[in-house]
Amino acid sequence: MKWKHRLEYAILRGLIFFINLLPVPLILALCTAVGSLAWIFYPFRIRVAYQNLATVFPEHGHGDRLRLLRRVYLEFCRTFGLVFILHRPKLRRLVEKAVITGRDKVDEALAGGKGAILTTLHASWFEAYFAWFNIAGLPTSLIYQKQSNPLSDRFFVKLRRRYGNSLQHLSSYDGMNAFQQALADNRLLIVSLDQSYTGRGVQVPFFGRPLACAKGTAILHLRTGAPVLTSVYAMRNGALHIDFDRVDLPVYTDTNDDTISEISRRCLVRYEDFIRRHPEQWFSLFHRLWSKKGYPPVRRSLRQIFF
Repeated sequence: MKWKHRLEYAILRGLIFFINLLPVPLILALCTAVGSLAWIFYPFRIRVAYQNLATVFPEHGHGDRLRLLRRVYLEFCRTFGLVFILHRPKLRRLVEKAVITGRDKVDEALAGGKGAILTTLHASWFEAYFAWFNIAGLPTSLIYQKQSNPLSDRFFVKLRRRYGNSLQHLSSYDGMNAFQQALADNRLLIVSLDQSYTGRGVQVPFFGRPLACAKGTAILHLRTGAPVLTSVYAMRNGALHIDFDRVDLPVYTDTNDDTISEISRRCLVRYEDFIRRHPEQWFSLFHRLWSKKGYPPVRRSLRQIFF
């Protein structure tokens, strides 16, 4: 085990231990202060986030984008503090009482016996979203990217088991056979779409620009006939909302690049409206989605920083 991994893990556990000593109002106040300081002194990945916002909101001017970005940094830091205390009774009740839309479509999909491919995106309340599947007892398999630090990776997998054992973790390295087996076992298979897979993905328009979307959803549907659903999750008016919907797909007779592209497009386009309504909760705003380079500096006046 590398000493670097041990040190990173020790810092992570120390931070989580400290957060758990505090009451919720103090955690929120502290995280808001951290978010404000980050915005003022060290706005991490601001170049990437700004350009992504420009793609999502081309009609917004420079000042409007900066005001929205400030909200993004504050919301990101607040959520970071709360995901580590989801086990507390008050927050657990928030997950248990989540407002669910489209649960009947999930049940209908599983009734077919082929499992269901549940697409989603990276939003800031992802740990609450995962916790809900365990609490609800739905047979679910999550395709996730293993962290480079094995200690941290095991910790977060174990953390999610506080809420039940319905959520199974499948590494992205496990391959298509493992994913197909999960569907054969009539499980929900969670696949995140809002990532860039340059060199391995299929080009799909996303907010009017081509994104290298993962092919897995389309290929799995074509191989297994499993239905495809979308899912989004967000905090609205103090309640966790999780919305499911079914992607209506025609019967495809060929597995080729055009078919894969078409299925991927039909899924990905569904998320544009959610991102426009909740940009401050879209975690992938900080990811290099449309380009790996070419992010110019972001000019900020003192007024734009503080007001």
